[in-house]
Amino acid sequence: MKLLAALTTGLITSMLSAAALASDAETSASASSSRYQRNGTAAASARYDGQLGFARTRTRSGRINLARGVAVGIDRSGVSLSVSNAIAPKLGPAIGTSFNISIGRDGQVSASRGLSVSQGSAYRSATAGGRASTGRHGRAASALASGKTGRFGRVQATTSSEHYAPRLTVGTRHSPLSLLRRHVQSKVQRVRLVRR
Repeated sequence: MKLLAALTTGLITSMLSAAALASDAETSASASSSRYQRNGTAAASARYDGQLGFARTRTRSGRINLARGVAVGIDRSGVSLSVSNAIAPKLGPAIGTSFNISIGRDGQVSASRGLSVSQGSAYRSATAGGRASTGRHGRAASALASGKTGRFGRVQATTSSEHYAPRLTVGTRHSPLSLLRRHVQSKVQRVRLVRR
């Protein structure tokens, strides 16, 4: 009986430790509007998994319909971030965006983006979402984007994903947060160079 209890305790402990070595963040946002309806719709979802993190959603409907989901998961395996937004005004296109990034302890980065634009019709809706995760099997980031319109409308949806494996100095430790800060700073510098 004691042997069975010890084996059961060891199995549960190993399962919990294996599950803890992963961070996950997932969000989605959608918004719709129609010229012939007073209010549109807005919906958002957010979820995280990890030792630390948070998940937040915010929606608003009316003349301008807004939805946002933000999730961050932090664990010993790395950091995962997911942000999704959607907007659908009374007039104009409905737009959905999503950005997802995961950074592992080894410095490898996976990122994904999604964009949806619905226009040219009385009814327009846009949806975007994504997920980022780190774990024992590596990093991953995915995104989705879709939209709907009425007759004569047009939907443009694109997604992209990237993977980075930076060269790190041997013997130097880099925290996932410092790597995220460095990655964002490099992106900002690239945008500034393009604008010039």
